[in-house]
Amino acid sequence: MTYIQEMKVGQQEMLAVRHRRRHTLCQVLTILGVIFLTTFGSLSLINGAYFLGSILILNAILGVANLYLLKLSGNVEQAARILSGILLILSMCLLITGGESNTGMLWIYPIVAINLFINRFWPAVCVFGIFSAASMLVLFTPLTNLLMTSYSLAEAIRFMLTMLALNAICLAALRSEEQAYQTILQLHADDIRQMAYYDMLTGLPNRWSFKFNLERMLTRAKKDKQRLGLLYIDLDNFKQVNDQYGHEAGDRLLLKFSEQLRETIRPSDELHKPQAEILARLAGDEFVVLLPNIKDPLDASTVATRILNIFEGGFKVDDFDHMVYASIGIAVYPDITTEPFDLLHHADAAMYDAKNNGRNCFRFFTQEIADKLQQRQLIEKGLRLALNEKHFSLVYMPIFDCEDNSIVAVEVLLRCQSTELKGVGPDQFIPVAEATGLIKDIDLWVIDNALQAQGILQNQHNFKGKICINISGVELHNEAFPIQIKKLLDYHKIKPESVELEVTETAFVAGDITCLRILKALDELGVSIALDDFGTGYTAFNQLIHYPADCLKIDRSFVNDLFSEREARNKMVMIIQSLAKLYDLRVIAEGVETEAQLTYLREHGCDWAQGYYLSRPLKWGEFLNALNT
Repeated sequence: MTYIQEMKVGQQEMLAVRHRRRHTLCQVLTILGVIFLTTFGSLSLINGAYFLGSILILNAILGVANLYLLKLSGNVEQAARILSGILLILSMCLLITGGESNTGMLWIYPIVAINLFINRFWPAVCVFGIFSAASMLVLFTPLTNLLMTSYSLAEAIRFMLTMLALNAICLAALRSEEQAYQTILQLHADDIRQMAYYDMLTGLPNRWSFKFNLERMLTRAKKDKQRLGLLYIDLDNFKQVNDQYGHEAGDRLLLKFSEQLRETIRPSDELHKPQAEILARLAGDEFVVLLPNIKDPLDASTVATRILNIFEGGFKVDDFDHMVYASIGIAVYPDITTEPFDLLHHADAAMYDAKNNGRNCFRFFTQEIADKLQQRQLIEKGLRLALNEKHFSLVYMPIFDCEDNSIVAVEVLLRCQSTELKGVGPDQFIPVAEATGLIKDIDLWVIDNALQAQGILQNQHNFKGKICINISGVELHNEAFPIQIKKLLDYHKIKPESVELEVTETAFVAGDITCLRILKALDELGVSIALDDFGTGYTAFNQLIHYPADCLKIDRSFVNDLFSEREARNKMVMIIQSLAKLYDLRVIAEGVETEAQLTYLREHGCDWAQGYYLSRPLKWGEFLNALNT
């Protein structure tokens, strides 16, 4: 249940409590009134006061009828009106007859007070007005002939003054209660509105409020023939702050950034703060800025530059310098589009282009980005179709022992035969799959089919080597992944030690607690872990102590540079070899293209190798032939 739903439920509960209170009050007062009226009516009849006794008994009968109606209909307002009428009639009867031993006036005071309190303020005012007018008529006009008892002028005046004072007190109390209740309901309504349209952490407008503001400002810009800039901001490395320092630290960072963002977009020569409607927090670490009435698109880039400067040298929160930056996408109305949704969508696409171009920068939406966006949408559509219609397949890349050139492992590689993805390779569709979340289903498909193949290799071809499976870095934050792996291992009856999961080194983030927890869970299953494309990421040497890695795969670029004139590049293989030896890790060199490369690797202690010089990726039948020969 969302906060807004909880607030609405709370407001409805308050109304229900008030309804139940009035319902109970009407029931209790009616029951007490019936008992009182029946008792005193009977006594009056016994004492010969037949008129008073009859009136009391009649009102008691009306009270019983009112209770019955209330039980049937549950209509509290109707029951209150009927009860109010009974009490009004009873009060007038007591005033006219004088009651038992002329004590009627004494009973009128509590009855009138009760009559007022069972009503809301304005109905109570009406009841007070009717009773006061009727009392004055029978006490101070010729209608005194209707009285069955006599009152002195002093008694009549004292009664009216006392009644006026009592009614004033009761009405004042009712009015205060009504106002207090209305205030509470209004506060609830304000809270609901705040939660519906504003972000609870930063106080900025949220996604829904922003969409409304964007449409309104675009309408104004169209009318006034003005340009409007939209900046889409996403914080880089923010997840790392949450993982290392906790979500509270992340919240404080977002709050501080929102405050600095307000100040940054304010022109330096103006003292007033920017309108709240031009800023919004869409979700998580995503913010947007609307720039109305800009003269030139470059004005938007000026603001974007000022925002990037916030993170110069890191972003300090609670005495910690966080390496957090921003990627900003910019779209301008009407240069790019005139539709609100498209403007936001284009700014979002430009922001992702900024991320793909090194982060900590801004990009304008261009036709090139539009083409990439269209291509991405086509790839996503093709991936969904490929999953549904089983257009994926595997090819098998043999991995050889550097000593005797025997096949000691096989890496499965994903291929797609969908016509929608013709000419699109894994290097293109895998990033789209990761961005859309489809990668989890694809990973499970690959693992399932790879383990099935491993079962056949072990049972029918006496294969003793490992099957190596690439997994996305997304899985390092998927808590369910180790459980899914165990189920598949059990289903295919594959020993974990014959399976190696390959993760690119760039997927690792130093100090990422979730990543380490999942890696350790996989390690406990017994599968081995290989750091793929090693040397291209930022893994510190001492971090290898904490990562449960079993193998380092030397990136093909370093193998290609073995005989390069650039000393820093040609020595990387030796450095990685030494590092692996230090931590007792197996080494696989990928991308071996020449005999000279293989000879060098063999002489310098590389364990396994793969590459086109040894074998290309093979279809299933071709791999079986290579394995058996």
